[in-house]
Amino acid sequence: MTDEGKRMAKYAAVGAVVGIPAPIIGPIIGGAIGAFLAHRKNQRLTGRSY
Repeated sequence: MTDEGKRMAKYAAVGAVVGIPAPIIGPIIGGAIGAFLAHRKNQRLTGRSY
């Protein structure tokens, strides 16, 4: 797995854990927000859009 993929999985997992207090939709939204933040960080660090 690439560094970008590892970062994306880590941020998505953290976002899902943060979203646990909202039972059904929280982890889904938290994971999506975490993945979005990781994507933005990857763009900043590497300059690539993927």
